[in-house]
Amino acid sequence: MRYWSMALCLLCGPALAAAETRSAGRHEHGSTALGIAVEGESLVIEIDGPAANFIGFERKPATDREKQELARVLNVLRDGAALFLMPAGAQCRLQSAAVSPPEYGADGHADLEAFWEFRCGSPAALTWVEAKLFAAFPGTERLSASVVTAAGQKSVVLTPGTTRVLLPQ
Repeated sequence: MRYWSMALCLLCGPALAAAETRSAGRHEHGSTALGIAVEGESLVIEIDGPAANFIGFERKPATDREKQELARVLNVLRDGAALFLMPAGAQCRLQSAAVSPPEYGADGHADLEAFWEFRCGSPAALTWVEAKLFAAFPGTERLSASVVTAAGQKSVVLTPGTTRVLLPQ
């Protein structure tokens, strides 16, 4: 099995964990799952968290102002290069982004999911990833990060005061 398949499994993990958390009734506002996988020149990042962390509410937008806020948040999420920093020497460039608008469930909860793929010209220099999500989305208080690289795996919790993940080397 290719390493990349394992990385994709890791990245599916936050979404599955979030779904399990919701079904267990522990949908936690302020907390967002973050997945980071590195294979060769590819850096893949995924987030999954309550819509309230990003837009301030979890129901369908009811006013023009709320609709505009949702559109603004979706646009901000599409710009992964502004939300995540890497060492300049790694020469990482955003290749693609996918942002899923919230799906509003009967339980009154909705999550936002986003996925970014970067290509890094010098992957050996990719020693950390810094999340700028706290500044962009003040409703996010904690990122539960799962990381996998060819050198290993790790989990770490990021907060507004600790925004950088050191990658296993």
